[in-house]
Amino acid sequence: MTGRGYAMPLVFLLSLVVALVLGLAIERNTAQVHNVKRQLEAYRSHHIARGFQEAISAWLSQQNSRSIAQSLGEGGHAIDLSLPDGSVIAVYLRDGQGTILDPQAASSDNAEKAASLRVRVQQLCAEQELDYENYQRPLGPFSISINVADPLVLQAVAEEVVGLDRAPEMVNKLIERRSETGQLERQDVLGVGTEMGLDTETRNALMEYFTVSPEMWYVTIELRGGAGMSNRALRARYGGLVPIRSSTNRTTGAWEQPGVFLTWEELSVEYDEPGEIEP
Repeated sequence: MTGRGYAMPLVFLLSLVVALVLGLAIERNTAQVHNVKRQLEAYRSHHIARGFQEAISAWLSQQNSRSIAQSLGEGGHAIDLSLPDGSVIAVYLRDGQGTILDPQAASSDNAEKAASLRVRVQQLCAEQELDYENYQRPLGPFSISINVADPLVLQAVAEEVVGLDRAPEMVNKLIERRSETGQLERQDVLGVGTEMGLDTETRNALMEYFTVSPEMWYVTIELRGGAGMSNRALRARYGGLVPIRSSTNRTTGAWEQPGVFLTWEELSVEYDEPGEIEP
């Protein structure tokens, strides 16, 4: 074999090594860029969420003894924040405790009940060809806000407490009472149990699943308008779960400082009404 014949394989191998090294370098650089981008996005989201937490806290401090539900406007509208470029940030709240808690997030005291309730909800969803994920939340208290709970969730709880035979009767009574009052209180729920002839233990068991004072709220944030844009043009939407509890200290107002956003997600801008929450 001539010297040229030896040189060609060496050139090919050298080119291959150079290509591999360049490929690894580019891949490493790309990974670093993505990592930095993720860190910057996490930093930005953290501070955005923190800013809205403070804004919600300031709004709550003005509500005195009114409940959050009583303080909200149409579509759950809470406040508008005007920015220097002419854009407006609209904040909406809705009761975020109307679904069942993921058993993995439940305390040891409620883990068994949460697991059993999940099985019932999954069965009902399968029977009605519904998406189970729409009836579960990842975090928060075990109890379910009875004033916004879907009939399917009410049915699952009723089956747990009074059994399959009497569950439809309980659900009908709860929905009828909720429609009449507009806002169920604890005595209303216990009253339904009394009407059904349930003993004290069973009525109390019902209130282990339900609450009339939600502590978990879903906040939706809309960014509208801006320089050169209509003030109605929707530019972005975000949302997340925030814990907000009633204050037990009268000197600090009706509400405690809102907790941090437990979840934070970018929402679609395609919807029909301001503040609408996509399913």
